This record gives sequence, structure tokens and C-alpha cells, in this order.
Amino acid sequence: MTEAVSPLEVSGASRRISIRTIQTASVFLLLVVLCLISSLQTDTFFTWTNLVDNLFTSASYIGVMACGMTLVMIAGGFDLSVASMVAVCSVITVLVLKGLAGYGAWVAIPVAVIATTAAGTILGAINGVFVSYVGVNPFVVTLSTMLVFRGLALVITHGGQSIEVPMTLGSLFREVYWGRVPLFGSEYRLTIPILVFLGVFVVFHVFLRYTRFGHYVYAVGGNETASWLTGINTARIKAITYTLSGLTCALAAVVYTGMSNTAQAASYQGIEMVVIAAVIVGGTPLGGGSGNLWCTLNGLLLLSVIENLLTQFGIAEEYRNIVRGTLILMVVAIDVSVRRANMRKRWRSKTC
Repeated sequence: MTEAVSPLEVSGASRRISIRTIQTASVFLLLVVLCLISSLQTDTFFTWTNLVDNLFTSASYIGVMACGMTLVMIAGGFDLSVASMVAVCSVITVLVLKGLAGYGAWVAIPVAVIATTAAGTILGAINGVFVSYVGVNPFVVTLSTMLVFRGLALVITHGGQSIEVPMTLGSLFREVYWGRVPLFGSEYRLTIPILVFLGVFVVFHVFLRYTRFGHYVYAVGGNETASWLTGINTARIKAITYTLSGLTCALAAVVYTGMSNTAQAASYQGIEMVVIAAVIVGGTPLGGGSGNLWCTLNGLLLLSVIENLLTQFGIAEEYRNIVRGTLILMVVAIDVSVRRANMRKRWRSKTC
């Protein structure tokens, strides 16, 4: 015989699902409203040039990093060092290009991409080792490595000097950001950054949704102790998520360096807050255990449209930080309230 399920448990579960669904749907509804407002402000908002070439392209490198951050946060982690990793990786990209410029573009650019992805993966693995195997708090680890990695970039560039891609490689390497690929042979074209983001998004979505590793990531974020007791190597799972986050930072560095063909150690400061905001606003909680890349995409698009609106209204950067911070605070406060309400409902259902 099957075990009877209490009506209180069923109703409580349905309420929890509905609350989370409403939270995600509200973000999407806000995105739609802001898009309509933007379209009223300018007739060119819903054009291919504005949406694809401008808005989506500029958001793509944030989206690539957000994919890695989503894995980290679902597993219950946190990463403040992503901007510093991007700075180090961009410097490495340009230095390798300068060192191999004499061998031609078809040697220098592939080797630079490989070296950069290897460097980002190693930096991410360093975070993963300290968090997973040493047992240091993720906030402390990534705050420390944020400073260490940024300092490393400053040392490599001799105090933060700007370094440029050699002129012999400049025009071809710029295609990493400015290149266009026809969409199914039509007149519409997708930019390389969007294609990179779509590739990372699909691969990471498959990992999370259809592999044992993805199921383990959710399990570790939901209850690390219980996951360990069931035989899951929780330390390895967490370390892999940080390593993959470093890999996405490297890919973002390669793409964004192609925009200006320069690298600076002081660049990308504050980007980590935008990445974290996209993940949190999308619906992935700080405690881990839930969330997905579709939610992250939802949050990324919402933040991008907000940035577009702020630009249209001529809002200064310092006020934009206020908007970002307020939005994050509101979403986290709502998530905490939802979690507390669910805990009270579960407690009541068990005591009845």
C-alpha cells in the first residue's frame, strides 16, 4: 500500500510552488512593462539594431558570467571575484597575442583563447579548493581572491598600464566582439558575443537539467549534510561549480577584450554586482537549492532593459547604482519572506 499524504502537506507544497512561480512570473511581467515603456520613449526600441546589436550584445558577456554564477549559487556558494578574474584573463589574452603576433593570427588568437580559458579555469579552481576542501566561508574566500586577482593583474601590467593588441592582429581579433553571423541565411545577423552566450547557456542548461552532476548541484545547495550522507562528494561538486565559473569569466574576458582591443587591470570593477544581481533578481536564492538558467536569463534581460531606460532618461552612473542596489535588496527581502513563510507552513503541517 502507498503511504497516505496529508492534505495539509499537499496544500502547503502547492502554495510553495505557486509562490515561487508567482515570484518568477512577476519579474517577467515587470520586464514586459518596462519594454512597453521603453517603446513609448523611442520608436527604435523594438528594432533589430537596438535589441540585438546593442542591448543583447552588450549584455552577453554579463550573461556568460551569470551562467557560471548560477551554478555556484544553486550549490549554495557565492563568488565576489568574477570581475577580478575577468581583468586577469583579459590581460593574459592581450599579452599572449603580443607574444605570438609574429607567428600570425591563426596561431596567436587560438593559443590566446586557450591560454585565457586555462587561466580562468585555474583561478576558479583556486576558489573552489579553498571553499570546498579547506572549508573557508565563500564570502571570505572570494572577497580575498577578488583583491589577490586584481593585485595580480596590476603586477602583470606594471601598475595598471593599458596594453593593446598588436596592430597586425587588431582588425581580426576585433571580430571576436564585432563579428556578425547571418541568421539562417537571412538579412538578420547575430553577433559573436550573443552566439557565445547562447552556446554557454545551452551547455550549462543541459548540465543542470539532464545530468547527474546537475542533480547533485541542486542536492548540495538544498542540504549539503544530507547530500554527503547519501554518498555525494559534496566538496567535489562545489569545487567544480567554482571552476566552471572561472571558465565563464575567461570566455567573457576574451569576448569583451575584442571590443576595444585593450586590457587594463583596473577594468570591470563593479561588474560582479551586476552578475550577482542578474542571478538573484531572476529568482535563484542566496541559500541555494533552487533556480535555473531561464530565471537568470529573465533577470539579465530585466537589468538590461532597466539600463537602457536609465540611459534614455540620462540618469548618471551613481544613481544607477542606487537603482541596482535597491532592486537587489527588494528581491532578496521578498525571497527571505517567502522562505520564512514556507518554513512556518511546514512546521504547522507537521504539528497538526
